[in-house]
Amino acid sequence: MIPNAGRWRVAIVGGGVAGSLAAIALATIPRIESIAIFDRDAAFGRGLAYSAKSPWHRINVPAYKMGGVGAEDAEGFVDWLTATQQADWRDYSDSFVSRSVYGDYIAAQLSDVVARGRAVMRTDVITHISRQQSAYELTNAAGNRQTFDLVFLCLGNPPPSPFPGIAPSSRSITDVWAPGALDPIGMNDRVLVIGTGATAVDVVIDLHRRGLQQPITMISRRGLLPLIDAPSQTDPAPLETWPEPTTRGIFARLLADARRKMAAGIPWQTSVDTFRLQIARLWTDASQDERERFSRHLRAIWLVHRHRLAPDVATLLNQLQSEQRLTVLAGRIVKAQATPTGYDLELRRRGGQSLEMTADWILNCTGPEERYDRIDNPLVKSLLATGIARIGNNGLGLDVDTTCQIKDGSGTVQPGLYAIGHATRGAFWEVTAATNIRHQILHVADTLRQTASC
Repeated sequence: MIPNAGRWRVAIVGGGVAGSLAAIALATIPRIESIAIFDRDAAFGRGLAYSAKSPWHRINVPAYKMGGVGAEDAEGFVDWLTATQQADWRDYSDSFVSRSVYGDYIAAQLSDVVARGRAVMRTDVITHISRQQSAYELTNAAGNRQTFDLVFLCLGNPPPSPFPGIAPSSRSITDVWAPGALDPIGMNDRVLVIGTGATAVDVVIDLHRRGLQQPITMISRRGLLPLIDAPSQTDPAPLETWPEPTTRGIFARLLADARRKMAAGIPWQTSVDTFRLQIARLWTDASQDERERFSRHLRAIWLVHRHRLAPDVATLLNQLQSEQRLTVLAGRIVKAQATPTGYDLELRRRGGQSLEMTADWILNCTGPEERYDRIDNPLVKSLLATGIARIGNNGLGLDVDTTCQIKDGSGTVQPGLYAIGHATRGAFWEVTAATNIRHQILHVADTLRQTASC
């Protein structure tokens, strides 16, 4: 059980958006005595995603959808943009603001919490967590130990694993968001991007803005780019019943709902956004077979509808393709032979046609690794090795209960040990957006507040 006696000492491992939102929410609970936020990169309030400095690295939803930091400030981010005179966009495309600006917002809210003495920020690497009766002992890379009553793992998105079949080479970049990762790419180099999702689009835009002269090739199994976003509309008849609890039945009903609303002049994006709020419950209730069926057959289709493009970004991608400066392929890599200057490649298009090409660089933009038994994180490795945690549903993330508390190797809930965000994908699926993360944290904070009042 969560400790009831005395006041609570809280540790948050990871100081990005998830960790910062956790600190902000938990600081409102009087029972909490202290909050220590540990971040290895000192990227407090930003993490990797919102540390991006280039203005073309933008959030993939309009600012008004980002919400605030609490349950009552649904317009918090837009209010802050207005107060700081940054909410002056001329059209819908402009409202997709730079990720660094959202990082500024979260960092500012966290700074207020720190200034009030409710939290401290520590640049440190936590490598081990052990259970000590009703508390947890955290060990850092130097071997120093501290004890806390509640621990929140807000680890962010891990980089993708090395892509199979690619011969190792300095010309293959696995973590495209590592500082300076793209700097060695020459403006006359030929680039193959693996992936066609949000990360891949960001990288293509980045290379274009840097002045890359050679055409870029993107490849993924289905060759699907994210679809274009549209201004939000209130859903007049939210779809809430699912008579056939199968992957096929659910998506058939969603498709019918979207078509019905489009016929009435309501964009399909409205149906998808309504459905997104329910997908965590549907995923949790689904059988393992149905979750695997979704991952195998519909994951890519869902993601291009879920993570959409600002209208001007979609226009730019279309322009690059029409000018033959960008090629998007549906297919796979058959061979990637390393050479002194890059790779000799054999690709196979979806349908069977082979294509040979050379590339100076291969960029792995397949998105964050979802299987935590593969990620190179010393803390996660330690948690799995000692049995304090175990792999989540369908091999995704870490196993947690409905309150985000981690389950150990035998399936027993570890009271007071929480995972937030990407690590809970196996339990809830929709967990990576800032709005989903905030909802998770606010739910946990409400539960703790109720426990504290007992």
